Amino acid sequence: MIKKIKSKLSVKVFIISALLIAFCCGITYFFILHFAPYIYSYAPSDVEWLADELAQELSMTDKGETSIYFSIANNTLTGDYNNEYLFHLFNSAGEEVGLTDTDTATGKKISDYSPNDTSAHYTVSFIGETHSYTLLLAKNTDKESQVVEALHKALPALVIVIVIVSVLVAVFYAWYITAPIKKISKMSRRMANMDFNNFCPVERTDEIGVLANSLNSLSSNLSAALMELKEANQKLQADIDKEKELELRRMEFFSAASHELKTPITIIKGQLQGMLCGVGRYKDRETYLAQSLEVTNSLEKMVQELLTVSRIEAPQYSCVKTHFDFTQFLRQRLAAFDDLFVQKELSVAINLLPDIYIDGDMGLLQKVVDNLLGNAATYSPPGNSIRVDLRQAEEKVYLTIENTGVHIPEDDISKLFEPFYRVEQSRNRQTGGSGLGLYIVKTIINLHNAEVSVQNTDDGVSIKVIF
Repeated sequence: MIKKIKSKLSVKVFIISALLIAFCCGITYFFILHFAPYIYSYAPSDVEWLADELAQELSMTDKGETSIYFSIANNTLTGDYNNEYLFHLFNSAGEEVGLTDTDTATGKKISDYSPNDTSAHYTVSFIGETHSYTLLLAKNTDKESQVVEALHKALPALVIVIVIVSVLVAVFYAWYITAPIKKISKMSRRMANMDFNNFCPVERTDEIGVLANSLNSLSSNLSAALMELKEANQKLQADIDKEKELELRRMEFFSAASHELKTPITIIKGQLQGMLCGVGRYKDRETYLAQSLEVTNSLEKMVQELLTVSRIEAPQYSCVKTHFDFTQFLRQRLAAFDDLFVQKELSVAINLLPDIYIDGDMGLLQKVVDNLLGNAATYSPPGNSIRVDLRQAEEKVYLTIENTGVHIPEDDISKLFEPFYRVEQSRNRQTGGSGLGLYIVKTIINLHNAEVSVQNTDDGVSIKVIF
């Protein structure tokens, strides 16, 4: 459709331009013909002798024989003086009459002729006539000038030249006018197709150039606005996806939490009902009260961990970071676990580089370190060792805690940081693990823009945290 419009525009401009040029040439030719002056070769004084002789002859001639003399005189004017002058005859009232029919008036008067363009006036009296006439020679204004004659001769060639020039000029003018419009039209079609990466190459200072520059500015502004809109849309979509993911994880978390809470509550409820009813083994209340208290303690720990998760995963939560000595911090936490290490008969190898500082929330990082050290002590068989290593390289801090004597199945490593996931359900019931410890560790590490990973080593399991 656009190509068709452009084609019609070019044709219209071409036709209009050609017609205008041809019309102007025709008007010019007409005015040249109309106003071209005639250059006379003879002055009136040069032909007065002929008027004088004719006046004398007519005065001695009967009125009916005048046509012969006028014919001879006119032939002389035509042959010898290029028909530049004509005879005129006026009656006594000053009105021009016919040369051969003096009774017929031509409608002109002797005053209509300029003295500069006429010969002297001669009085003529025909034989047998009582009134006289006035004879004179005047310039032949109806005779075409040499310019007009030349134009008439050159008219066929002029027509061809005019047509060729009109076509060439019209072609050039149509191209000059429509070429930038075609470029603008092409760019507008690209803009309609949401392509704003091209600019209109029209370098002109007239209205078309202003239009092209305005179109370029519009394309640039639309491209920038569209880019901003895309970025905002991508960000919004990312936020929506993230919110959906968080909502899904929240639903999965609370679904798992409700399931995990139901088990100890059911155990406590069953034991209490058995003791109240005095059924079978539950008559030994001291034993089962102690078991109920142990389950209640595990339940309390799980609730505290759930509260911790709920608090740190709240959208408005932000950790309060400070710049502190991480080396000294680790030494204090290791000292707090000395009794547990001795109780588990575990040897501890500590390699901490001094004066390593990090930015972080000490309260949250204490939960991370305590959880990792507690897991290392809890799941290491007696007589094994725990190695704690802290170092710094390339502006990053590396904390590694390794416990020996145990391995984790490779298929389970990627699931360790999921909430309520346990590698061995039976062993976790014995150790009292809730399955939330590493999930909390991962959440806190993410708040600090750090990384945590787990891998099996030759003789145990290693957890590495990178700040």
